[in-house]
Amino acid sequence: MQTTRDICNTYTSLKEIDIFKVEQLANHLQDIANLNHAFVFIDCPSTEPDHYIVVAEARPKYDDALYQTSVLTQNVYKKFEPAVFKTIETGIPVYQHRAVSQEGKVVEQNVTPISVNESIVGALIMEKDVSDTVLEEDKLKALTEATDTLSRIVSQSNESRIGFPDMIEESIFNIDYDLNIRYYNLTADELVKNALEVNCKTGISFIELFPCIENMLTDGQIITIEEREINGYYFRVKCIRLFEHNVVTGHLILMQDITDLKQKEKEVISKSVAIREVHHRVKNNLQTVASLLRLQMRRGLPEESKGHFQESLNRILSIASVYEVILDESHTDKVNIGKLIKKIGNMLIYNETSETCDIHISYHINQKILLPSNIAVSLALIANELISNCVKHAFNHQSEGNIEMKLIYESYKNEMILVVQDDGKGEQKYKESFGLNIINTIAENDLEGSFKIERNRIGTIGQINFQYKGSNCYEENYGG
Repeated sequence: MQTTRDICNTYTSLKEIDIFKVEQLANHLQDIANLNHAFVFIDCPSTEPDHYIVVAEARPKYDDALYQTSVLTQNVYKKFEPAVFKTIETGIPVYQHRAVSQEGKVVEQNVTPISVNESIVGALIMEKDVSDTVLEEDKLKALTEATDTLSRIVSQSNESRIGFPDMIEESIFNIDYDLNIRYYNLTADELVKNALEVNCKTGISFIELFPCIENMLTDGQIITIEEREINGYYFRVKCIRLFEHNVVTGHLILMQDITDLKQKEKEVISKSVAIREVHHRVKNNLQTVASLLRLQMRRGLPEESKGHFQESLNRILSIASVYEVILDESHTDKVNIGKLIKKIGNMLIYNETSETCDIHISYHINQKILLPSNIAVSLALIANELISNCVKHAFNHQSEGNIEMKLIYESYKNEMILVVQDDGKGEQKYKESFGLNIINTIAENDLEGSFKIERNRIGTIGQINFQYKGSNCYEENYGG
């Protein structure tokens, strides 16, 4: 890499004393660049007449590159950097001059001369990329022009009372710099009459009519959008500052009546609260029934009846789990099926595991699947029967057993799949039972799907398939 001295000797006619001066200054360029977050260069006259060349450069650390490659030894053109030429030719510094870099970016330049014995030997240039600033200024200019147009549209004389603004559903107020009304459309007139029970007039203070909007007019923002409640009415208020020749001349206020929308929001909230209250009561009622069954079981039952009571208890608790999951989360009537299955599975393993066999259950659920409560109840009963079937029949004469649960939603087919796999060496044939009848009936009638159970090389696998075309029913990469 060439040094500043090498470049000066090769490309310029500077004397030794001039090169020494430039070289000493170049040693501090990096510190200047870091301190000012700017690119810093030294340009000197080249051996060719009316040409200048970059003899030293420094770029700030940790800032985006203004120049993708080094510009050392490159020519400087007057067309792109007139400030450099002016400073070297006249000795007068130039500050905050905008120019176009050799890579086509808009930069702000500060240029100061480098002199030796009162002779100009070069220029020290500091450049910052202001492309984003220029873009924002252009946007502001366009916005100003737009507000000028709006101001002209709404500032109609009363002689042409019915015009374009009166066709707009929003209430429009054009107010002057002193916040007095200078124009309002027909919708605005109706708003004032209905909400405030007074007549709207030009020249009166807008703030006296709508004191709750004053802070929007004085916050210094070009555009402000907020909601306000006025005498039982709700409005979405847009406040736009108006300009003429870059000077604020007033504000344009647009008010949209959203009272009906707010009322519907309240109704939805009330309905949601009511639904959650119903879920809460259903859960409590089911738990009450479960408590009664437990109480009866503790008071004593014939040996042949204990199993039937426990099966009924598990089914009731599985249904109750649906409403517990709903109430645990923020959904009104959507159930996190993965969470539900884990809750039921863990409950059954805890209640049903015998002293002679240690049963483990694992879950492979990579999606957060949300389904309506009616479908969730069906899946809860199916999961209960499948897991109970594994616990009771799969691990006879085994000291340990494993159950694997899978829940999959294949969106391209709109198909939901629930799989229960065990590694038991139990029964090879499946007898008709009340539990399997429950699974078949729910799968075919409630879910309009299919159920199959069979032996494979691992053990026994039960699988439920059904279609679900509801929107937004799952989220990928669910780890819950």
